[in-house]
Parts: sequence; C-alpha cells; structure tokens
Amino acid sequence: MITMGRKIILLVAISISMFLHATVWSQAVLDKYIQQGLDSNLVLKQRSIQLEKALLTLTTAKSNFLPSVNFNASYTTAQGGRYADLPLGDMLNPVYTTLNQMTGTNAFPQIENQQINFLPTNFYDTYIRTSVPLLNMDIIANKRIQQQKVELSNLDMQVYARELVKNIKVSYYNVILASKSVDIYEANKKVLEQNVALNEALIKQGKGLKVNLLKAQTELMKMNTSISTAKNQLKNAQAYFNFLINRPLDSDISLEETVSATPQLEITEKREEIQLINQSIEVQESVLKMNKNYWVPKVNAFLDLGSQGQDWEVSKKSAYYMFGISASIPIYNGSRNQQQVKQTKYEIETAKLQLDQVSQQLELQRQQALRNVLNAQENWETAKVQLEASNQYFALVSGANREGLTSQLEFIDASNQVTNAELFVLIQYQNYLSSLAELERAAATYPLNINN
Repeated sequence: MITMGRKIILLVAISISMFLHATVWSQAVLDKYIQQGLDSNLVLKQRSIQLEKALLTLTTAKSNFLPSVNFNASYTTAQGGRYADLPLGDMLNPVYTTLNQMTGTNAFPQIENQQINFLPTNFYDTYIRTSVPLLNMDIIANKRIQQQKVELSNLDMQVYARELVKNIKVSYYNVILASKSVDIYEANKKVLEQNVALNEALIKQGKGLKVNLLKAQTELMKMNTSISTAKNQLKNAQAYFNFLINRPLDSDISLEETVSATPQLEITEKREEIQLINQSIEVQESVLKMNKNYWVPKVNAFLDLGSQGQDWEVSKKSAYYMFGISASIPIYNGSRNQQQVKQTKYEIETAKLQLDQVSQQLELQRQQALRNVLNAQENWETAKVQLEASNQYFALVSGANREGLTSQLEFIDASNQVTNAELFVLIQYQNYLSSLAELERAAATYPLNINN
C-alpha cells in the first residue's frame, strides 16, 4: 500500500519524467504552421498585391515600345472670314474670245472671277494614325527601372516573410512554454492537495498541528492563483499565434511532441536586406543614366491612312495617306537635367553608405545571435542540473516529512524549489529555441515558399 508521503514523491517524479521526455517537439508540425502563415498572413498578402502592381507597371513600360493606333475624325463648316480673289475671268476671257473667233464657234464660254474662302464649308477629315517610337531613351530606361522595382517588391516581401517565420516560431515556443507551465502548476497542485490531505489526517490522529494545515492550505490557494494566471497567459499566447497565421484567435493549436534534431545553420551572405539596398542602388544608377541621356533626340514616326473632302464625298480622290518622322532635340532647359544628375549621384552615395551601415548591423546581429544560442544552451544544461538537485532534495525532505522529522515550511520550500526548477528548465529551453530562431533569421537560412 502506497502511503501519503510516497504518493507525493511519485507525483513529483512523474511530473519531472514527463517534462524531461517532452522538451522537444516535432519540427514538421511547426513547419506546417509556418507555411500556413506564409500563405495566409494579411500583411504578406498586402505585400503580394504590391508585387502584382509592380508587375503590371512593368507590363505597361514594355508596351511603350509597341506601335499605337488611333482613329481620328473631324468635321468643320464655316462661312465668311478671310478670302482670296482669283481673277480667272480677267485672265482667260480675252483668250477664250479670240479662240471662239478663230474657230467660229462658242466652244469657249466666258467665266467669272472666283473668290476662295480660307475657312472650309462642310469639310470632313477621317484617318487612322499609327505611331511608333524609333528612338526614345526614356522608354528604354523606364523599362529597366520598372524591372528593378519588381525585384525590389519581391525582396521586400521576402524580408517580411523571414521576419514572419521567426515570429511564428517564437510565438509557437511561447505557446509551448505557457502550456507546459500550466501542466507543471497542475502537477504541483496535486502535490499540495496531497500535503493538505496528509496534514488533515495527522490532525485527526492527534499528531499534526493546525498551523501546518493552514500553511498547506495557503500554499494550495497560491497555486490556484498561479494556475489561473498561467492559463490566461496560455490563451494570450494562443491568440497571438493564431493571429500571425490568420486563423480565428480561439483555434486549437497542435502541440505534437517528438524528439527532433537541432537545425544545422550555415551562415550565408544572402540577406534580403543587403540585396534590397543593392537593388535600390541599381535603380538610382538607371535613373542617373536616363538623366545623363537627356540630350539624345526623341524620334517618332507616324503613318496616316484616311479620307477628306467636302459635302461627305468619298471617292478615290478623297482617300490619302501621309507618312512623317518627328524629332525633338533639347537645346536649353535652365540646367534642370544637370541638377537632376547631381541629385541622383548624391542619392547613390547615400545608398552606398547605408549599405555599409546595414552590412555591419547585420554582421553584428549574426554574431550576437550566435553567442546568444551558445549562452542559452549552456543555461539550459545548467537548469537541468539544478532540477535534478531540487528533485533529490525534495525526495529527502519528503521522506523526513513523512517521519515527522522536518517542518511544514521546509517541505513547502522544497516543493516550490522543484516547481521553480521545472519552470526554469522550461524557460531556458524556450530561450534556447527562440535564440535558434533568431540565429536562423540572422542567417536567412529558412527555405521560404511564398505562394501569395
């Protein structure tokens, strides 16, 4: 038959055993949640829309190289206004009279002088104009700039995605921490309940003290408060985790726990932040090249196919075509282009300085993250040693308490030491995993799969 004291020791031993054998969990479960977050996170969806907009802008820039075809039509009618006298009668009638006399006929009638109005009456003009740029450096540069901006949008989305992966991992570890904390407190509560029952039994047998029972009951009430606080922290951690992966805040979270190896991290130089600044520099260099080419003429060609005439007459004579080439050559604009060239050069110099600064910051972040991992691992190992010592101390105190050789205060202190040691191991392990997530973020090694 198991005595009350042995039950207390057994409960603590079971709690410690469960904790030590369930401190590492399945990476596959976490990876599934990470992919869900990458697929459905609202901020990432917004970044994806910005990328789509950049792609559409690039398509528009490419279309500027294609010919444009437009249909044009106009109708005008007028009376009066400026005119020109054409003295046809004065010039031809004497000739016609002579010819009639020579031929003895009236084959050449007399004509009147004419008056030509400059404003047309019932005049229409319809044509289809096809125009195409032959030489335009702005169009060429704009296409290159828009291509680079697409890459900027893509890199910006990857930067946020990596930060999201880190936040999801740390949040998941916080859920584990909160859940395990509740389990530890619940296990300790059972120990305290058994202690209250033990003191009640001793009082009934006339061997116990009322003060010991009151102390045991007080510690039990404190533990109930700790459990309530831990459960509230668990709900908050679960809500934030679900928020990151865009699920209902009260959705259940799978905490499947199996042993998994520590991820092997290879430090690389592919941080998207560096690529982002390099891409920004390339954009500015493209703008600089465009500004320097301001003197290059803009040459366009056009072809009109149409019909024009009066009184809506359409015939072979009214049909026409017209081909033309136009060129625009800048001569003077107040040195605005030279000023733009200087401004762009300053922006490039600023971006290069920013690149150096960010490179140093990222290297500092990487080194700090690596040191934090090593420190967290060391603290975790130390915490496990402390837990074993607390467990041994509690076993000795429990045995003495069962024999009535120790005070209630010492027993409760030993029990609290075990609980605190369990929590400390859990916290240090959570810190270790979080530091790994930080190092993974600093190294930019997590394989992203963005489907937005």
